[in-house]
Amino acid sequence: MKTRSIACVATLLAGFAVPPMAFAGTTNVTSLLNMANQMNNQEEANAKEVRSKAGDNQALVTMADTLSQDHKANQVALEALAKQKNITLDAYKPSPGQERMDNLKGARFDHAFLKMDVRDHKQALSEFKEARANLSGDPDVKVYIDQTIPVLETHLKMAESLRHDDKVLGSAENPANNKAAN
Repeated sequence: MKTRSIACVATLLAGFAVPPMAFAGTTNVTSLLNMANQMNNQEEANAKEVRSKAGDNQALVTMADTLSQDHKANQVALEALAKQKNITLDAYKPSPGQERMDNLKGARFDHAFLKMDVRDHKQALSEFKEARANLSGDPDVKVYIDQTIPVLETHLKMAESLRHDDKVLGSAENPANNKAAN
């Protein structure tokens, strides 16, 4: 039964992530800013869902609020930089796997979300570090990248920490006992 639950969560995670083209490689400023735009909007959507499913789980509420505030602030900086560089950002395209997470709750949702969030923040950090190496000639872009990387690192550490805290996650085998169960 436990193997089936893990397989189910793994299958759900395959579709719940930042849209595939968002991490297509940051070889130029336009691709970096569009990737960041998708990332910010996806993280705000994720934070909203976490907030709605966290119940009285204060650690997840705090994480959701932090993600939302930080990605909103990053979006403001991103939009200002895009305007300065005369770049039109692509419209946000929600992740096609979002509806799969809508059906999860309690510990299953918590596990799936935190696993996905760790993966996505690692990928975003990789993209931003690659962009820092490739786009260092533009001082405005460099400042944006240098301000974004520490925030992404903090989010990654937060998700990794919560992912390994059984008190936060509760029990996957008995989700009715979890604070986050809806």
